[in-house]
Amino acid sequence: MKPLYILLLLLIALGSVAVIYGILTRPSTQNVTEVHTTTNNTATTATDKKEYIIIAFGDSLTAGYGISLEDSYPSILEQELQKTYKNIRIVNMGVSGETTTGGLERVPFVLSQNPSLVLLGLGANDMLRATPPSITKENLTKILTAFKEQNIPVVILGMRSQLSNGPVYRQEFDAIYPALAKQFNTPLVPFFLEGVALRQSLNISDGIHPNRQGYERIIDENILPILLPTLKKNYIE
Repeated sequence: MKPLYILLLLLIALGSVAVIYGILTRPSTQNVTEVHTTTNNTATTATDKKEYIIIAFGDSLTAGYGISLEDSYPSILEQELQKTYKNIRIVNMGVSGETTTGGLERVPFVLSQNPSLVLLGLGANDMLRATPPSITKENLTKILTAFKEQNIPVVILGMRSQLSNGPVYRQEFDAIYPALAKQFNTPLVPFFLEGVALRQSLNISDGIHPNRQGYERIIDENILPILLPTLKKNYIE
């Protein structure tokens, strides 16, 4: 047999051995995929935390009528809470002119956002329109019932009647919020505008809606003392 031919056969044989060795020693593709997937899952678990969504559900006092969105109470409150609760996000669902009747119609949409907690601030426009307190209370009862059925904590932002509605109306309207807070065992801010109402320096030019300074006072003195104990009880770190 010619030497060149013998050399060629030898090279072919050595090549076959190398291929076979490579197949036997190569890691399984399935195993590599499984290790890669496990690593990614571990990284996700370590960095992701559940977002705690608070929905500010209300009227123009929530929406921030007459000021920038950044100066509305939900925006200021979110910044304040995030100093301690990093994963809290507050969604502003305030609609100017909203009544409790309109709010009741929006409840399914609010529920669809899967809130962790709701700040309920409705009723001011009912009062300004002298809506019978019985209607306001009935609407708020239905709204609170809907949240209770879904085990969603609520903090009620209470409202009081203006003097011009007369003493009888005022007595009936002002009694709505404490009664509902007791009925549903729900935290209550007795009067959302306490310390701010009728103070020119804390309201915009219409004398009704707070400016940023007014909202900062509302948050510090009215909302946080009631909201923080609720968060400590319900917040998931």
